[in-house]
Amino acid sequence: MQLTLEQWIHGLLSEFRRQRVKLVLMFTATALVMLAIGIYVPKRYESSTTILIGEKNIIEPLMEGRAVQTDVRSYGRNAREILRSRRVLKDILKIGEWDVDRMSPIQVEALMEEVFERTRVQSVGANLLKISYADSNAERAFKVAHRYAELFIRESTETKRNESREAFEFIQNQVKQYHEKLLEAEKRLKEFRSSSADARPGSQADVDNRISQLRQQNSETRLRLSEELEREKSLVGQLSGEAVFSAQLGKEEQIRDRIAELQNQRDNLLLNYYETHPDVVSLTHQIMELEDSLQHEIEQRESMSGNVDKEKVVQRSPLYQELRRQLAATRTQIATLRTRLRLTDQSLSEELDRSARVANSEAQLAELTRDYEVNRNIYQDLLRRRENARVSMELDMKGQSIAFSIREPASMPLKPKGLGLLHFAVAGIMLGVALPMGYLVFLMQVNPKVRLPATIRQDLGLRVLASIPPLYTPSRRVFNRVVTLILVMIIVAVFLTYGYVGYLRYMQKLAVPPLDIS
Repeated sequence: MQLTLEQWIHGLLSEFRRQRVKLVLMFTATALVMLAIGIYVPKRYESSTTILIGEKNIIEPLMEGRAVQTDVRSYGRNAREILRSRRVLKDILKIGEWDVDRMSPIQVEALMEEVFERTRVQSVGANLLKISYADSNAERAFKVAHRYAELFIRESTETKRNESREAFEFIQNQVKQYHEKLLEAEKRLKEFRSSSADARPGSQADVDNRISQLRQQNSETRLRLSEELEREKSLVGQLSGEAVFSAQLGKEEQIRDRIAELQNQRDNLLLNYYETHPDVVSLTHQIMELEDSLQHEIEQRESMSGNVDKEKVVQRSPLYQELRRQLAATRTQIATLRTRLRLTDQSLSEELDRSARVANSEAQLAELTRDYEVNRNIYQDLLRRRENARVSMELDMKGQSIAFSIREPASMPLKPKGLGLLHFAVAGIMLGVALPMGYLVFLMQVNPKVRLPATIRQDLGLRVLASIPPLYTPSRRVFNRVVTLILVMIIVAVFLTYGYVGYLRYMQKLAVPPLDIS
C-alpha cells in the first residue's frame, strides 16, 4: 500500500508510543557506548622530523671526479632498513623508557616490532626525508622522533665511513695482488726475450724481406744459368770440326763478295776514267790482293781436307782458341751459378724455418705482452681508484662527503591525531537517533499489523465506520505517565553525561589512563 507522508508520520508516532521503552533504551545504549569509546580509545600523538640530505657544499665542486659522492636516493631507500636495525631499536627503547628489564626476549622482540610499525619514513622531496613516530604518550612520541633523527644521521654517517674504508682496503688489496701479477708477467717477458733470439720487434718483417730477396736472387740465378747453358751448347757446337770448316767457307764467301763489290766500283770508274787513273789503279790493286787472299784460303781449306790432320790444324786456328776460352769461361760461370743456386736454396730453406720459429716466438711474445699490458692497465687503473678511494675516505672521516642537517626538528605534539572525543560524541548522538528510526521504518515495512484505518479501506476495500482509540484504566494511565517520565529523564541524563564529560575534557580533568603498547 502506498502511504502519504502524513500517514507515515502518524504511523511512526503510533509505533513510537508502543515501542518507546525499547527505542529510548536503544538510543541510550548507543550514545553511551560511543561516548565510552571516545573516552577510552587510545590517544595517538605523532611527532615528526625532517632531515635534509646531500646539501651542496664547497667541497663537492672542488673534488668532482676525484671523490665518490654518495647518491642521496640510496639513503632514502635504505632509511627504513637503517632505522629497523636492532642497535637503533634498542636505543629507542631506552629513550622511550620502556621497562625492558622485566620483559622476556620474545616480549622485547614484539615490542621492537610494534615500535617500528608505529614509525613512518617518507621521502617528501628530492633531498628531504621525513621520520614520524606515533604513540599514546605525547612526550614519548617527541623523544622517539627526535632520537630517530639523531640515530639516522649517526648510523648513515658511520655506514658511509665504513663503506669508504672497506672500499679503500679492498682496492688496496687488489693493488697489491696486481702489482705481484705485473712483476711476474714482466719477469716472464724478460726471460722469454733473453732466451729467444727471434723474439725481437721487427724480426718477422726482416725475415719476410730476406725471403723475398732470396726468392728474387733464386729466380735471377736460374735465368742466368739457363742462358749460360744455352751458350755452352752453342760453343760446343762451334768447336766441332764442321763448325771450323763452315767458318772457313764463310770467310771465302766474304772475300768473293768483297772482290765482286770492288770490281763493280772499278767498272763504274772506267766508264769515266782511264785505267791509269789513281782510283782505278787503287781498286785494281785491292782486287788483286783479295784474289791472293782468296787463293790462300782455298789452298788452306784444301790442305785441311787432304791427308793433313784436321784436329791439329783446327787447334792452331785463332778462332778455335777463342772459342775454347769462351767455353771455359762459360763453364766456370755455370759452375758458379749452380753453386750460388744451391746456396740460395739452402738459405731460403733456413729462412723459411726461421720464419716459422719467428711466428711461433711472436705468438708467445704477443701472449706474454698482452698479459703484461692487461695487468699493467688494471694496475694503473687500480692506482687511480685507490687514490680516489683514499680521498673519499678522508672526506667521509671529516664529514665532508655528504651533509646531513635537520631541516625541521621534532616538536611536542599537543593534540592527538585521528578521531577525538568530540567526533565519537557527535557520532553517538547521530547513531543513537538513526538506529531507532531505522528500526521503526523496518518494523513498519516487515510487520503486517494494521496500524491505520486507511489500510483497511485501501487493501480490503471495506468501509470503516469508526476507529476506537486504546482505552486505559486509571492505574494504567498513571503507569504510562511514570514510564514516559522515566524515559525523558534517561534521555536528559544522557545529554547531561555528554555535557559533563565535555566539561571535564575542556578543563583537562578527565584522567583516563592511555593504552600503552608495553
